[in-house]
Amino acid sequence: MRAPVTAFALATLLSALAALGPTPRGLVPTAEAQRRPPPAASALPREHRVRAGQTLGRIAHRYQISVDALAAANHLAPSASLQLGQILTVPSQGTIAVRAGDTIENLAHRHGVSAEDLCRSNRLHAGATLRAGQQLVLPGTAADRAPPSRWGVARNAGVVSLTRLATHRTERVRLVDRRGVVRRQALRDLAILMAPRHDGPRKEPHPRLVRLLARVSDHFGGRPIEIVSGVRPPGGYTRRESRHTAGEAMDLRIRGVANTDLRDFCKTFDHVGVGFYPNSLFVHFDVRRDSAYWVDLSRPGDAPEYVRRGSEGGDAAEPAEGGAGARAATDDNEAGGEPESADDGAAPVDDSPGQLSDE
Repeated sequence: MRAPVTAFALATLLSALAALGPTPRGLVPTAEAQRRPPPAASALPREHRVRAGQTLGRIAHRYQISVDALAAANHLAPSASLQLGQILTVPSQGTIAVRAGDTIENLAHRHGVSAEDLCRSNRLHAGATLRAGQQLVLPGTAADRAPPSRWGVARNAGVVSLTRLATHRTERVRLVDRRGVVRRQALRDLAILMAPRHDGPRKEPHPRLVRLLARVSDHFGGRPIEIVSGVRPPGGYTRRESRHTAGEAMDLRIRGVANTDLRDFCKTFDHVGVGFYPNSLFVHFDVRRDSAYWVDLSRPGDAPEYVRRGSEGGDAAEPAEGGAGARAATDDNEAGGEPESADDGAAPVDDSPGQLSDE
């Protein structure tokens, strides 16, 4: 005989279902407007996809930032023309992006602040060398008053320590150059780290995935990234259309960072797929056209067990990580798949098509 449902349990389940919102084919919501950002997400850089007729000026006005700040954050001239569908990084209010050749002194003069205050707000020493694309906080702005990230500042932005768990191979790779452009050599290095453990295709990852991995690493203070699975051939629970088969996805975790925190930050990007695997202890991250998010309760090596609206026991809410029976996946054979209904198979949005650095 089924135990009666208490009023508290029913209210908890209804609240969780309401938070999930309407869901295509019963999956956790996929629409951009339904993805819940983490606390203080407004302080993070955002992405904007250019629409017909938009200019840097119109986009800057929309986000209440200067044209110069928007242009610098994207390595563009303030008068540059934009392409339909182009992805722009939108800096937070009160932040500026460093251009090639900028110094602390000329930035301070340009923005009407003292060099000493600019250094203090950004924890820089006088005469520090700046990197093109580096984000600085202007003294006295809301960004300056925001609490510092609990993750700290990456010592070498764009440089990531990556470990492939299945092979115990670790490489320290500079993913992007000083302008934020993906390095061609980084694609070659990652093709080795992301290759299937056993014989299989070696494929270079999609450049946008690499660019976003650099931002993920920088956000979490440069902590090492552990790769559970990268490129893998179709078979088992991996569909032929899986983003993993095309080098557009990675199952990962970060040392010292809860997967819930990693998941929430990954969900702040546009045009990505994010899967939360609380019983396998990793986060799936891919690049695509239409964003998607799902939860899979399966354990390593088991068939997918996607959370659906209305499932009994309250599992429609995002479950806690590392419950009873949870075990960390460490191999391709233990990694999860992606729900077919969450992916239309379209090519990923590419914000810098064909742009690679030989630096």
